[in-house]
Amino acid sequence: MLADHTTALLTEFVQLLLEDGHVDLKSLYIDGTKIEFSANRYTFVWRKAVEKNQKKLMDKMIQALGLPDGSALDEVEDFVKAKFNEARNLCSKNKIVFVHGIGHRKTQDQRDYEDLKEAMDRFGVYRNHLALMGIRNSYSKTDHDAAFMRMKEDHMLNGQLKLVYNLQLASSGAFIVDVMGSQKANDLHALKPFLEQMLPVYGKCIEDILADAGYESAENYDYLKLKNLTAYIKPANYETKKKRKTKEDIGSRENMLYLEDQDVYVCKAGKHLARGKDWKKITASGFQDTIRTYTCYECENCPHASACIKARKNANPSQKSIKFSPAFEQHRMKSEQNLLTDVGIDHRINRSIQAEGAFSKLKDGLGYTRFRHRSMKKVVSDIVLVALGINLNKLHNKILCNQTGVISYKKRRKPASPIELARLICHALKSVLEKLRLRYVRF
Repeated sequence: MLADHTTALLTEFVQLLLEDGHVDLKSLYIDGTKIEFSANRYTFVWRKAVEKNQKKLMDKMIQALGLPDGSALDEVEDFVKAKFNEARNLCSKNKIVFVHGIGHRKTQDQRDYEDLKEAMDRFGVYRNHLALMGIRNSYSKTDHDAAFMRMKEDHMLNGQLKLVYNLQLASSGAFIVDVMGSQKANDLHALKPFLEQMLPVYGKCIEDILADAGYESAENYDYLKLKNLTAYIKPANYETKKKRKTKEDIGSRENMLYLEDQDVYVCKAGKHLARGKDWKKITASGFQDTIRTYTCYECENCPHASACIKARKNANPSQKSIKFSPAFEQHRMKSEQNLLTDVGIDHRINRSIQAEGAFSKLKDGLGYTRFRHRSMKKVVSDIVLVALGINLNKLHNKILCNQTGVISYKKRRKPASPIELARLICHALKSVLEKLRLRYVRF
């Protein structure tokens, strides 16, 4: 089948581009988008509904068959199967003729047989649903690989979940170098498997990873550090922290004074948030992250409580807690520093043009807004063929324009005047003095 060879075709094409100097793969611009599937939107199977009905059936059979409370699901299923075999053998031994329809009275043996068979079949249906679902929370009856997610383009304007695939693209030098399909609604779960797909092929060339805030997590930062890849991931709070509302938020940890010798934070009222017991956060993939907690128990009747504590139900909260991951904050700070360098600014420009431009060409340029095939394998194969077409078109245009080398966009910079240099030095000194003042001067 063609679907078995499309990924290899894209890899060989990228190798040719690498040999001719059209790409260098030092910087990868990664982004994701959701594309709707062609199946009916109302073919969904939800995990919560399946598990709820499975639990109700199990409780019903425990009560009907007199099993002990708290019996495991496997035990109940095995007991129902054994009872069904007994009922079937009894009906066969007594040569009971099954009757159906109006005017016919069923025997008790036939009723027991039908009830147990229905329960056994329903247990099998629920088990099959969960097996097909895997780690997802939903799947479609017409395409077992797809999942239901929310999309930005909601033409019904009611937040309806749609059957989609999360498509991941990696670009370099304005060419699409790899494609991956994901069943996760969030992009942060797709970065690690996407890189594990590319590193065995292009690992010797890749140095920088560019992605938006949707890929930011402690696990992804740690993985990039482990692979010796430089992270240029835009922090999720990059824009919001510039706003006056965020800067004046007295409940934010960043706006509190930290006393390093006592390991406490000082709030607006001058009270201490003492450090509590650290706890481990374990993700679905097994990654462990340490979370620190600082709490103040003297917040009752505090005049600043309403502005400091975001309590929804309690009008007079008695405590304030802040939780954060030191490792994540350190990684985020490093990534932000990378983005603010001249190289980082150029990377941000290229990511917006190359990664977003690839999806713009796919959706708006080619009108590819809905998948035509079913199953993950065929969907990815289809997008790879489209990516090959886009790459060939890009290469054709480069040849016509006599362009050589890697396409890269840079910000036009003017040489700094003496006045601007003096202003930058004064600003840096002011920042250092402000940090020293906050460090040694209390409220």
